[in-house]
Amino acid sequence: MIIKVFRTFLLSVVFAGLSFGSAAIERGEVRYAQRDVDAFNEVMALVAGDSEAPMSELVVKMAKHFLGTPYVAGTLEVEPERLTVNMAETDCILFVEMCVALALTAKDAEPTFDKYLDNLAGLRYRDGVVDGYTSRLHYTSEWIAQGEKNGIFREVTRECGGRPIAQKFNFMSTHPASYKQLKDSPADVAKMRRIEQALEAHDYCYIPKAELPGRIKDIRSGDIIAFCSTVAGLDIAHIAIALRDGDNLTFIHASTTAKKVIINPQPLVTYINGVKSQSGLRVIRLF
Repeated sequence: MIIKVFRTFLLSVVFAGLSFGSAAIERGEVRYAQRDVDAFNEVMALVAGDSEAPMSELVVKMAKHFLGTPYVAGTLEVEPERLTVNMAETDCILFVEMCVALALTAKDAEPTFDKYLDNLAGLRYRDGVVDGYTSRLHYTSEWIAQGEKNGIFREVTRECGGRPIAQKFNFMSTHPASYKQLKDSPADVAKMRRIEQALEAHDYCYIPKAELPGRIKDIRSGDIIAFCSTVAGLDIAHIAIALRDGDNLTFIHASTTAKKVIINPQPLVTYINGVKSQSGLRVIRLF
């Protein structure tokens, strides 16, 4: 798969007010800081020689490496839209995305930073192309579908005992004021509505949380677990990486409560039963 991230290697710009902590660098459609290159090189050194390891094993190793990374929301919400790299701060989806992209890169014959950028773009943007705010995969269901299409992982929710769910998608188009890129852009709201309608044409399954105790045996370490939302028109409330120790199943995630990346101290079932805004689980398995 060729990811189309357009780069210009002649331009470096320092942005005032960004939360990069060091000078931000722009190369065409990419925004990052030197600390991200340094962090990338550190991770690649950590997994050197592990290119034949299963993706699930590599993803868990990446996730553990980033334990303690601060949780910061909105790190992508900088205009204009760019492929933004920030390994020093993260939220739940960006954490999972980063770990998967790093694992894919580690398995490459030439695990370069540019290859990491390609892998990240291929996960985050529709067909890997940065083309404005609506080209980003905002709904996790579309993120999952693209990863399946690109042969990175497959959803196994049905195999794990999942039940059909009539999933509606309309939260973004009906709440444009919640998104600074949408609130003054009727054209982009209309684009989002078309994306939502396309997503509604697909079938979805989930494991209701009341049924999870009998299903967790089917979830493996390194699986991506997506927590379904009870909010009308929104598919996923949270996402994490499953971590199994014998019969104990928990997960690694960027926690809004702990404000950092942690191994969740509670078992998965205990956690989800305590969160009213989560109705169940979807399970995605890496190839």
